[in-house]
Amino acid sequence: MHLPDRLSDFFFDPGAVPLDEALLWVASLRPGATVAIGEHLALLDSWAETVSSSDVEGLRVLVYDRLGFRGDIDDYHQASNSYLDEVLRRRQGMPITLAVVLLSLGRRISVELVPIGAPGHFLVEEPVSGALLDPFDRASEQHRSALAARMAALGAHLDLAEALAPISDQAVVARVLNNLTNTMVQQSVRDLDWVLDLRLALPMRYQDPRALAALCEQRGRLDRAAEILDLLARATEREDLSRRAHALRARLN
Repeated sequence: MHLPDRLSDFFFDPGAVPLDEALLWVASLRPGATVAIGEHLALLDSWAETVSSSDVEGLRVLVYDRLGFRGDIDDYHQASNSYLDEVLRRRQGMPITLAVVLLSLGRRISVELVPIGAPGHFLVEEPVSGALLDPFDRASEQHRSALAARMAALGAHLDLAEALAPISDQAVVARVLNNLTNTMVQQSVRDLDWVLDLRLALPMRYQDPRALAALCEQRGRLDRAAEILDLLARATEREDLSRRAHALRARLN
């Protein structure tokens, strides 16, 4: 897949393209989609102009009370919850895309928020106060002790500071693509290939190489799976990965 220039700039020149625009470009690549990217960005601009106060509370009132955004509790894993154009149209989504709405509007009104890719649940943080906000629950403040318990229940034995560290906008998009991959593996494998094409066009530093290689193998792209495993083997000095790559290439003959 050839990346649109703006999406390529987003990944290869961080800071050149805003997060919301990048995710709209991602949504535009799905088969049959027509996404008026400029119109959606203008819509976000117009919403930001109506905020009652340039702080977290003003942002919360705008997003959840006046605009009516909410978490999709009825069909959480549907693909529409990962497409920003659909999230803006339906005014519902999953934590990560609702976080993007908060981040996008916050940046327009000079409310500093950063994305937090916590295991199992995406959050945003207000760096000044250190408050962790849950986009899926009206940007309610979350206590670190409760988050630690939640991660432990998921089997995620991670250092809390590491798990709650801010991530880049590029990592946000990569996680959205991971969510889309999981949705399509479970619900619509025939629609998976365009997401795989997109992931293969992105810098490998934003990918989980093993998972991507396994996905390539699942879709019959044995040469790409072997190529990824070879790169990982050289980086980690793992001979078993080299052997696995060789075995995949042997299946091509």
